[in-house]
Amino acid sequence: MSQNQPAPFDAETRQVERLAQALRLEQRTYLEQAEAAVADTEAAGTPLDLRLMQLGNRSVEISVEVADRQLRGRITHVSGDLAALETVGGDRFVLVIDRIAAVRFRNEAGSPRAVDTGAPSTLVAELRRVWNTGERCTIGRTAGPAVVGDLTAVTDGHVEIVDPQGVHWLLVHEAIAWIGPKV
Repeated sequence: MSQNQPAPFDAETRQVERLAQALRLEQRTYLEQAEAAVADTEAAGTPLDLRLMQLGNRSVEISVEVADRQLRGRITHVSGDLAALETVGGDRFVLVIDRIAAVRFRNEAGSPRAVDTGAPSTLVAELRRVWNTGERCTIGRTAGPAVVGDLTAVTDGHVEIVDPQGVHWLLVHEAIAWIGPKV
């Protein structure tokens, strides 16, 4: 056989290589689809608090609809009944998880970071923390506009807040959707 003529099996070898490459491409596509299906199944079976924690750990920017507000930022704390969201401006909002109406996000992760899972884990604990610091706050209600003021009492069933006009409000815990800074 001369040096210029290809060996008789070269055409056959190229055909086998093309077939192997097509099979590898098909396998990669199948694995990507399987991975996406597993992720979808996991997301579908994950409770909201754990899903918020996952988004926070991945530094995903989210928009949360809760009561009369739409808040945008990253989750920094998830514990018990509460999640904390930090806005781009650095404001911290504590959300009652079961009063969140919707969460929207693009699946674009930032730098991974740990989400705080310590205290507070209940609405009463967060309200008492705010009360003890003496900071003016805004309490978002599930129905009606938010109330800005100073907490004067926190009980196991309600809070008392005094607005800037000196009007006292008694708000039952079930009516509270979020707690934030004076807005």
